[in-house]
Amino acid sequence: FDDDNEEDEDEEADNIGTAEMPPQILSHPISVRVKAGDTVILPCQVIHTDNYVVVWLKDDKYLYFESQKYTEDDKRIVRLPNNSLVIYNATVEDSSNNYKCSILQNPHSIDLTHRLLVDENPRQESTPPQYSHKGIIRVRPSKKVEVNQGHNITLGCETDIQPPPEIKWFIENKKVDGYDPDVILDGNYITIKKVNESHSGLYQCLAEDGSETPAMEAINVVVNSINTFAFAADKPKIEVERIVYSGTGVDSEITCIVSAHPVALVMWYKDDKLLTQKKGSIMMFHRIIPNSNKTKHILKILHPSTQDFGEYKCRADNAIGHVIRSIILTGVPSQAKISGAKMTDDDAGIILKWHLESYSPISEYKVQYRRKGDPEWNFIEPEVKDGKGNQYIVECPIPELLPGSYEAILKARNEFGWSLDSEPHTFSGDYPPDLALKGNSATVRSPGTFLALILVVLSCAFTSNLLQPKQH
Repeated sequence: FDDDNEEDEDEEADNIGTAEMPPQILSHPISVRVKAGDTVILPCQVIHTDNYVVVWLKDDKYLYFESQKYTEDDKRIVRLPNNSLVIYNATVEDSSNNYKCSILQNPHSIDLTHRLLVDENPRQESTPPQYSHKGIIRVRPSKKVEVNQGHNITLGCETDIQPPPEIKWFIENKKVDGYDPDVILDGNYITIKKVNESHSGLYQCLAEDGSETPAMEAINVVVNSINTFAFAADKPKIEVERIVYSGTGVDSEITCIVSAHPVALVMWYKDDKLLTQKKGSIMMFHRIIPNSNKTKHILKILHPSTQDFGEYKCRADNAIGHVIRSIILTGVPSQAKISGAKMTDDDAGIILKWHLESYSPISEYKVQYRRKGDPEWNFIEPEVKDGKGNQYIVECPIPELLPGSYEAILKARNEFGWSLDSEPHTFSGDYPPDLALKGNSATVRSPGTFLALILVVLSCAFTSNLLQPKQH
């Protein structure tokens, strides 16, 4: 605990004169009343949020966690790059007194709450709208466009707003800036050449007039494909790599592959504390895995220190249930894997070879071996040689072997501790036939010599109880 306090004091000293500005929401709460079919913009302008997560909720259910979608209606309910929430073709079901934009921080979040009422029937003309755009935008060819894969398509937005505003285009909340050579921007129009599945999505045009709530519209593009997937509702499933090996200062990625229907909210924890993005330290992002209902969630630790090593948890929640999986980020060497074997020069022993990774210099190896049936283990400490980068090769001669079947295990140590034991590996030696394995060649030898040593790699050949090493 004393060390932690010293580090906290050092951090405070480093931050003198560079105090972080507190996050703020600049927008004000609004009450909006519209008729069914209208487009609604709920503003949420924020500042100083680089190290914080900004979320949108409706009735305390997540719609967006940063840019990550948690509404199945994400083609109609969209979070913009400026963090406003847009609802296209509003329905009565969208009505709520609790649309909340929140900046997550400890101990309390910063919240902005809007109210929305959607009328099923048009209001009386005598009732002035409480919220409206200065003008309208017309989309071309329509608000929903279906196109077959491989065809070309042109989308357009026209407006009667005066003076004419600049029309800005966004695809799934990303500004069109030439990153896709098949998407050509020409003023108020976009042409997509040789449409493919990646071009499906919501194309938004915004009339930038300098106001907080500029007029905007959207076109939902659906690309017809032969691949159709249907998934039954179920609680999330998570696939993880249980151990991630790293080192101090080495950027590390922890991944969590989630499959869920309905869509799942994914959160990361360390030492049971919720993690949020932190500029220069923690990044969180996700990638949709094509042709599946799986999403790869990635927690990236930048320039980790020893305090960053430990247990991380990935939690996925949806309406059906939740699942949690643990991942260990560690600086110890990786579990060694067998990579080869050859006879010793006198044909009386064997040289086993393993490879492993370590981001810190290896200080010690330990090999334990025994003939099957023997109660005692024999121990050897192979020579430690410099690795190439983080890759290490271990060669361990085991001399003067008697005929029989043997098992061997290797572990390695660096400044962070011992690696896991390697999986048990079995090799055997027999007398006739008169063959001796030397490198990759077979050579005839005279009887009476230990003739053949054959490496047999067996993963999980024995239970961990049988292979528990004797204390040494």
